[in-house]
Order: sequence, then structure tokens, then C-alpha cells
Amino acid sequence: MSVMGFNLHFVQGNGRAFCAGGDVAEVAQSINNDSWKYGADFFRTEFLLNYIIATYSKPQVSLLTGIVMGGGAGVSIHGRFRVATENTVFAMPETALGLFPDIGASYFLSRLPGFYGDLFSLTFVIQMNFTHNNTTLLCNNYIFMYCLY
Repeated sequence: MSVMGFNLHFVQGNGRAFCAGGDVAEVAQSINNDSWKYGADFFRTEFLLNYIIATYSKPQVSLLTGIVMGGGAGVSIHGRFRVATENTVFAMPETALGLFPDIGASYFLSRLPGFYGDLFSLTFVIQMNFTHNNTTLLCNNYIFMYCLY
């Protein structure tokens, strides 16, 4: 996509959620049924994608409207620009299953101001509703939904 002469990568959810869904459940099921190899391959690929997004020379703009969780959080949080709205809810439900936050969260949670990273990593479910006051914790831009249409 080219906007005003700038090349950028634009990512947006489809519908009311920005998430992959089911990936963690599939990994957990494969561990119980088969072996750990599927999970290891899955996370290797996921972390490689996170790294590519974080180091990509073309800026990525992620428009986070609605629920942002799981793989959707992973493909957005490592990009350069993350735009939240008043409808954005960031969640990491895999922690409720006893799994570590798997989207490279140890990297970005440890860089949050104050003790927010500690709080989010120690609670069972990380869920944050965004307002223009707390956007800077995980997003670096905020726009009201009515401005998008």
C-alpha cells in the first residue's frame, strides 16, 4: 500500500476481532495427543514471524479495532505503528490456560513503564480496554472510531 508517497504495510482485523484464534488450543491438543514437536515448530515459526515484523524495513501500521488477542496481538504489537480506538480490547487468554504469553510478550511486557509488565505477566488473564489515557502502554497512537468512517 502506498499512502502519500510512503510505502507501508497495513494490517487490520476482519470483523469485530483481530486475532488468529484456536492456535494455542491446537498446540495444547497436539501435546496431549502426539508429541511436543508440533508445538516447537509452531512457536519457532511464530517467533520468526514476530522477528521479521519487528525488523522489517517497511513500516507496519496495525489498526486495532475490537478484540486484539492471540496471534492478532503478535502480528500487531511488533510492528512500528499500533493504532488503538475506544473499542480496542487487548487480551492474552493463553495465560488462563497456564501457558506463557506466546507472542513474544516477554520482550514487550518487560519494556512497559512502571510495573505494568509485571502486573500483566503475573495475572492469569491480561485484558486492557484502551482509552486515550492508557494507549501508550501497548499502542503508540489513538483514534476515535467515528474518524475512520
